[in-house]
Amino acid sequence: MGKTIKTVGIIGFNVMGAAIGLNAATAGYQVIYKELNDELVAAMYDRWVTKALAARVAKGKMSQNDMELIAGRISGTANYQELAPCDLVIEAAVEKMDLKIQVFKELDAVCRPDAILASNTSTFLIEKLMAGVSNPGRTAGLHYFFPANINRLVEVIRQKETDDETYAALMAFSEKNRKVPISVNDFPGFAINPVFISTYMVLNSFYDKSCNAATLDHISKAVLGVKYGIIWVLNGSGLGTAYHAAASMNEYLGTTDVGFPPVPNQLKTLFESGKSFDLEDGPISEDGAVITKVKESLLGSIFCIATHLIEKKVVTIKDLELGICTALTWPKGPFAMMNDLGMAETARLVSSAVESGYFKMPKTFAAGVPQPWDL
Repeated sequence: MGKTIKTVGIIGFNVMGAAIGLNAATAGYQVIYKELNDELVAAMYDRWVTKALAARVAKGKMSQNDMELIAGRISGTANYQELAPCDLVIEAAVEKMDLKIQVFKELDAVCRPDAILASNTSTFLIEKLMAGVSNPGRTAGLHYFFPANINRLVEVIRQKETDDETYAALMAFSEKNRKVPISVNDFPGFAINPVFISTYMVLNSFYDKSCNAATLDHISKAVLGVKYGIIWVLNGSGLGTAYHAAASMNEYLGTTDVGFPPVPNQLKTLFESGKSFDLEDGPISEDGAVITKVKESLLGSIFCIATHLIEKKVVTIKDLELGICTALTWPKGPFAMMNDLGMAETARLVSSAVESGYFKMPKTFAAGVPQPWDL
């Protein structure tokens, strides 16, 4: 018969949690969000529900009647006990593992044994976050991408205990929310972030040594075919988030058979200074050798991690291509890029990335030049 989701709980109703909650309420779900105290409950409702929806009405993007219907589906609480009616609870608290583990212990005590418990964490392993939850078959990851009200991708993450009913219910929930869900097995950073985080770590390793921010941003736009470069995106998401994610991914994977780029000192220094990248910090370099080096390092790292993700059965080629193009808005995914470039040149770039210490050699390329990817 499967699991039915009608009422959704949200832990943490700030930028990400509020976007997830508004999205669910717009799709017809009842939403109960949990904040630390009554004052925050009222403040978050005023900011993220009343004012946010009123702004849509003022811009002609929503009718007053629709605003009232959506707002009426959302309520807040400071007490975990009031989440007892929820069929699904999505944790969107700050990225601290101990805090998240405690949240799930609290939820385990008040929610029905069959209620689905999901985390929106961007890097932590779902298995570790859910270690203290009874009936772990009802646990999973539900990773939205920033900004969650615009970005359509959702990674539905299965840990080894996640049962088929929970997975199916979360896929259906994501689709009803007009999202594009992809299926991912539990892995550090899941599927999309390992690719994205490694790209900005490699780019940052060239910052100040041979390239200014404007040059690195320009190269990333040219190589990936995107409107907004990687450095611009980092400024928007915040260097604190970028630095901590980079450190976490290197800690998880750096010494494994996958490997991961070291955290660039340049990123750490800039983060600690409290500044952002200055995209007006000088002319774009015309040094062909430097540009080629950055371009090849960027592509080699993308091809390495994408291949490792497939070899580890984290995600399928089809879903990784779809996820990259949806979440990061790249016109082509890594495997289409490899096929277009040619597998001999791809193998050369992979070998170069391995020699640079970014990744360990994927098995697919260890024996030489493989056949083109089956897309």
